[in-house]
Amino acid sequence: MDNYLLKCDNVCYVYHTLQGEIPAIDHLSFAVRQGEFVSIVGPSGCGKSTLLNLLTGLLRPEQGSIVRCDERRNNADFYGYMLQQDQLFEWYTIWENVTLGLRINHNLTDEKRQYIEALLEKYQLLSFKDNKPSSLSGGMRQRAALIRTLAMEPELLILDEPFSALDYQSRLSVADDIGQIIRQENKTAILVTHDIGEAISLSSRVLILSKRPAHLIKEVSLPFRERNLSPLAIRHQKDFSDYFNLIWKELNDSHVSYTSQKANDLHA
Repeated sequence: MDNYLLKCDNVCYVYHTLQGEIPAIDHLSFAVRQGEFVSIVGPSGCGKSTLLNLLTGLLRPEQGSIVRCDERRNNADFYGYMLQQDQLFEWYTIWENVTLGLRINHNLTDEKRQYIEALLEKYQLLSFKDNKPSSLSGGMRQRAALIRTLAMEPELLILDEPFSALDYQSRLSVADDIGQIIRQENKTAILVTHDIGEAISLSSRVLILSKRPAHLIKEVSLPFRERNLSPLAIRHQKDFSDYFNLIWKELNDSHVSYTSQKANDLHA
């Protein structure tokens, strides 16, 4: 794949325990292009967290390779993270929160200040920069958390179930906000989620993983981002349900196949 930012080639990983080996990732290959938004879905316990740890260098593949386009940048600079909680410090102001990483690295230059102020103004947070996080709505807090990540100018955003702590209505609204910010800032992102609708509304591609050990069942390319629609608007497209049902069927068939294989193994 040309112009890739990250390439995962035939990766395998096994956990070695006192009880024996536990295969987690099985010959997994895919690539992510610059500016692309890729979602990863799969059954609970299939190995998605292990995959993220492999992609970000916390674990090393036992087989295969993971290659970044720019090996000169270390992992801390290359990756930016959004997790289930916004991780804002309640005793800091919004400005202190969004500049924290730069201040820790002694890199809060005038140019960086201007960049962060521009982001805060663009995404309706500049007037709240002296507020504490407790005075902000859930959506505003998530925007602040994303701006804190963008301030470090990472090459690749890793979104690990970033909306799962929110109620359904807030989740839709915040996902819409974050999806549009990532698109407007032309950032590359990988989202791990259990929510099929979320994956479809945010992504240009969805990678469907099998039960553990995870391998790639199917890669679904989506047309919606090319239509320049917001994530919320995508959910109202006529073909949205077609893609939802396709991904749902692949996940369900994988579960049935896995269960049947386990039953066969028990009776072998």
